[in-house]
Amino acid sequence: MYKCQNCWYTSATKLGRCPSCGQFWTFVEVENKVSKIKASKKQLKRWNILQFDESKSNIQYFKLSEPEIKRILTKWIKRWWIYLLWGEPWIWKSTIILQIIDDLLKNNPGLKIWYFSWEENIDQILERKKRIIEYKGSKELWDIWREKESPKKFWKSFEENKEEDNKNFQTFSDNFSPTFHVYHATVLEDILTTIEVEKFDFVVFDSIQTIYSQQLDSPAWSVSQVKLVSEKISEFCKRQGIACFIIWHVTKWGEIAWPKYLEHIVDVVLYLEWDRFWQYRFLRAKKNRFWPADEVGIFEMTLFGLRPVYDIKERIIQAAQTSVPGSVLTVWIDNWRPVIVNLEVLLNKSKYKYPQRTAIWIDSNRLNLVIAILERYLGLKLNLFDIFVNIPGERKFYDSGLDLALAAAIWGQYKNQLIDKRKFFIWEIWLGWQILPSKLHEKRIKEIPQWFEVVDYKKIKNILELNNILKSS
Repeated sequence: MYKCQNCWYTSATKLGRCPSCGQFWTFVEVENKVSKIKASKKQLKRWNILQFDESKSNIQYFKLSEPEIKRILTKWIKRWWIYLLWGEPWIWKSTIILQIIDDLLKNNPGLKIWYFSWEENIDQILERKKRIIEYKGSKELWDIWREKESPKKFWKSFEENKEEDNKNFQTFSDNFSPTFHVYHATVLEDILTTIEVEKFDFVVFDSIQTIYSQQLDSPAWSVSQVKLVSEKISEFCKRQGIACFIIWHVTKWGEIAWPKYLEHIVDVVLYLEWDRFWQYRFLRAKKNRFWPADEVGIFEMTLFGLRPVYDIKERIIQAAQTSVPGSVLTVWIDNWRPVIVNLEVLLNKSKYKYPQRTAIWIDSNRLNLVIAILERYLGLKLNLFDIFVNIPGERKFYDSGLDLALAAAIWGQYKNQLIDKRKFFIWEIWLGWQILPSKLHEKRIKEIPQWFEVVDYKKIKNILELNNILKSS
C-alpha cells in the first residue's frame, strides 16, 4: 500500500502524481497495520436461532408528531434502523436533526438520546437548540416574520418575549438534560463502549468523517476508516437495538461522497437540498428498505429553524403572474410528490437567422418538441420568434406532464391572449397530435384546489382541440 505524504491519499500502486492534491513524488510505501484485538466471550457468543413469529415481534417505534417529518420517515423512527442524512455544508443538517430530536422527546418520554458532534461544542449546540425551540411567545414572532413586517416591529416583539423565553428554555433544559447527552470524542472504540454502558435508545453521529478506529493507521476521513467505522456502527446498533442517525457530506459536484458502501449498509438514505435564492429546503428519501422512497418534505428557513411548509400550493398560486399572456399553472411531480408550479413563456421577434430557444429549469429537448408540434398542427409561425421559457425558482424539471402547459403558454404569448388563471394544464403530447396520459395523473389532480378547472384528456383528445379551449378562456 502506498500513501501520499501530503494529503494521505492511498493507492495500491506507486504513483508519480497524486490524483488528490496534485503533488509529485509524494508516495511512500506503508504497511497497513491492523491491530489484533482479542474478541471477548460476549462477542464469541453464538446468536440464538429463533423462529419468526409476528405475534411475538418486539420491534419498537419512536413516535413523531411533525407531519413533514413523518412523511419522510415512515411516520415513526424504529429501533435497529440506520439512517443516513447527507447534504451540502451550511444547509442546516444539524438543525433538522435537532428538530427531530425535539419531536422525539416530546412524544417519547424517557427516551435516552446521545448526540455526538466533534465539529461543534456543547454551547453551540444548546444555542441552536434554544433558537429552534417552540417558545410560548414564538408564534407571534413567527407571524411577524412570515408577514414580512418592519424590522423595528419584529425586534421590539423579540425583546419583549426574550425574558419569558429564557425562563421557558431554562425549564425545558432542566427536563431535557437527563435524557439528552452531548459528547465530544473521535475514537470509535470509546464511543461504542459509552453507548453500551449508558444504554442509549437513539444516537446521532454528526458527522461520521470525524470518527476513526484505532485498528487502522489512516486518518479519520479516509475511505478505509469510513468503511470500517460505518460497518462497526451498523453492526453495533443492530445488535444493541439502537436507532442511529449518521450525517455525511457531499462532493464538490453535489453528489454523496465516497465510499458508496456507506449507502448500502444503512436502511434509509435522506438527502437535504435547497434553492440558492429561495428560503426553502427539500428533504428527500433516496432509499428506504421497508417503505416507498417517494416522498419529499418541504421546509422554510427562518430565524427559528426549519419550519414545515403546508401551504406551498397557495403560495405559488398567489405569486403566479397569470394576469399576463404566456403564464399558466400546472402540476409537476417531484419524487412522486405533486407540486404546483407557474410556467412562463416570452416570445420576442428574432433578429438572428436562427431564432433562440432558451429554457431555464426545463428540458430544452421538450421545448423543441412542443414547438415543432405547434408549428406542424396549429400553424403557429414560431420560427420568427425567440422563445424564452422560465419556471420561477431553482428546480430542474424533466417531467413530460408539463407538455400541455408549455404548449398553452406559447399559444397565449403568440396570440397575446390571457389564459384563464383558474385552469390547470396537465398532460403529455405525442409526436403526432394525440394527448397521452401523464405519470401519476390522479396524484396531480388531488393536489389542485377544488375551485380550479383541470384541462387534461377529459377536456381535449388531441392538440387540435387546444385552440377551442384557449379561445374560450
